[in-house]
Amino acid sequence: MSDYQELIKNFERIRDYMRQFFLYGFKVRREFGEKSGRTYDNERRRIESYLAGYIHADYTSRGKQVSVHMDSKQLSTNPLYAAWKSKSFTDNDLLLHFFLLGLLGKGQALTASALCDLLAEHMETVPDLQTVRNKCREYERLGIFESEKSGKAFAYRLSSPMELENAPLYQELMQAVKFCSEAMPFGIVGSTLLDREFLHNDVFCWKHYFLVHTLEDQVLLKILEAMRERRSITFENHSVRSGKRAQIAGLPLQIFVSTQTGRRYVCLYFFPKRRFNCLRLDCISQVTPLEVCPEYECYKEKLKKNLSSCWGVSFGGRSRIETLCMKLYLDEGREGHILNRLHREGRGGEVLKVRENVFLYTGTFFDVNEMLSWVKSFTGRILDLQCSNEAALQKVTQDLEQMYEMYTEGPM
Repeated sequence: MSDYQELIKNFERIRDYMRQFFLYGFKVRREFGEKSGRTYDNERRRIESYLAGYIHADYTSRGKQVSVHMDSKQLSTNPLYAAWKSKSFTDNDLLLHFFLLGLLGKGQALTASALCDLLAEHMETVPDLQTVRNKCREYERLGIFESEKSGKAFAYRLSSPMELENAPLYQELMQAVKFCSEAMPFGIVGSTLLDREFLHNDVFCWKHYFLVHTLEDQVLLKILEAMRERRSITFENHSVRSGKRAQIAGLPLQIFVSTQTGRRYVCLYFFPKRRFNCLRLDCISQVTPLEVCPEYECYKEKLKKNLSSCWGVSFGGRSRIETLCMKLYLDEGREGHILNRLHREGRGGEVLKVRENVFLYTGTFFDVNEMLSWVKSFTGRILDLQCSNEAALQKVTQDLEQMYEMYTEGPM
């Protein structure tokens, strides 16, 4: 217990434990072999302190499974923001924070050496000049201090307060912040602003509330910075299927967000393979920017041309282009909404009327496997199904046969 601290030092570690144990909730203590059992116990206690009231434990034959149980309709703010608001610090950091704010509280500007002299009068252990200077520079980057030239040194003063409450549209602004804090990327920024104003979201709630994706925001920020500077990146990718970790380099071009799951992907161009690929943000860590790509806009144009052939985020395998044809029976008099859905959700596929109440949908995409769940949603209306990808066609056929056997006495 002596090495346990509630505050976070390594966010990547806490991110991994939160996702694996508490959000997916399918592992037990002995199944996590990357770290020691003591490390797991420390991280578990730390997360339980942030998410008190949401922790649920099940006892199975494999052991104790710990997970998070939340009802989005009863949440006004994302509980996972607590991890972002926690930071490791020392006793000296804590003392310096309050003493520096107190010494500069009267509005005067003081150099780091002058602050050091004043600190010597109040603190038992006086920090060295470089420590004070580094702390002042850190607070300047955070917007807490402002600096001005004073001879050969810099003098620091407290920044002017924001005074948001005096803004003409303060109430409307806070309404927008309440929405953005829960519905947009980097919602922790809005949550922090609300904390500053002693407010909380008391207006909005969501049926589909993708809480876990805040854990990817640090990765997303680094990727967006690289995209703005038109740089390639290198990062570590953790495969969900194989469990292997690989170092990958590529040129980030666009961020995709699933409207069904909220899952976020980065689309990259891989130079050795000369093709596009999408990877999940929740599998990415340790993003490092590389050199600037002078042909960045050219690759963005190529991606734009390819997107019309994407059903989801896959750019296909060896065959590259695959075609799926689906013949449907739709009662035009009573099922016009199904026909409208075929046009609306077909993503550019062609819809032809073969004869009365019979329609043919034809779509050409990189990977028809992404279409299969959509195709199955027309079960009961499908008259015929043809596909250039035989494996995908067989997958749908087997699923339909198994379902038929479940609800009838014999095979189809």
